Amino acid sequence: MRTYIWTIPTRLFHWLLAVAFTVGYLLGGEEEYLSLHAALGSLIGGLIIFRIIQGFTGPKYARFSDFPVSIKSLLSFAGNMKQSKAIHPGHNPLAALIMLGIMITALLSAMSGMMIFAAGETGFLGFRFNPGVNQESFEGVHEVIVNIFLVLVGIHLTGILADTLFHPANGTIFSIFSGYKKLVAPEAKLNVFNKTFPLFWFGLPLLLFIYVLRFQPLPTPEKEGLNTEQTDTDKDED
Repeated sequence: MRTYIWTIPTRLFHWLLAVAFTVGYLLGGEEEYLSLHAALGSLIGGLIIFRIIQGFTGPKYARFSDFPVSIKSLLSFAGNMKQSKAIHPGHNPLAALIMLGIMITALLSAMSGMMIFAAGETGFLGFRFNPGVNQESFEGVHEVIVNIFLVLVGIHLTGILADTLFHPANGTIFSIFSGYKKLVAPEAKLNVFNKTFPLFWFGLPLLLFIYVLRFQPLPTPEKEGLNTEQTDTDKDED
């Protein structure tokens, strides 16, 4: 029997987050793609904020109330992983804990990236502040958070492989594509709010992505060098 576990908004969020973070990470060290990197970070931040809202208002299995992250649940799961599919058709205790960690670090990654630009001369979306530390400090924090995120993703992927090993008939790997798992459990259902909420959940972060990509001023070493040369030339002329 197949049961509908992951609804379309949940699956779309999963893949948008995965693609945005992967591309942003790969382009993070390339100066010519700095605008795209910042835009992808903004997209990630927006997606996470709305995912948090979905965690309180979304369908079953997507709600935080369905995340079994208590110490008792974690110990019980560790002692009997083979029976977890019958008890936890959605996120098992370890997967729920890792997913919460991924959400938190992804949001912190986006925020620390924003602070790098907000503390600079250009600011971020018109917002500037002087925190008393230089941009390099924020860059260090940002790098640490990103690396923690990568570790959590690695654990997440390992967990999927382990679940496939223990429950090969469960269809965990394919469920993030189809939404269905091969087990007996209550199905996830979307009410009117859950069907209209994605218009904001995905629409606003995508608009933010476009806005940052087009209008956020991000100085590059080439521009700074050009400005320096122009200043020197002006001084010579004077």
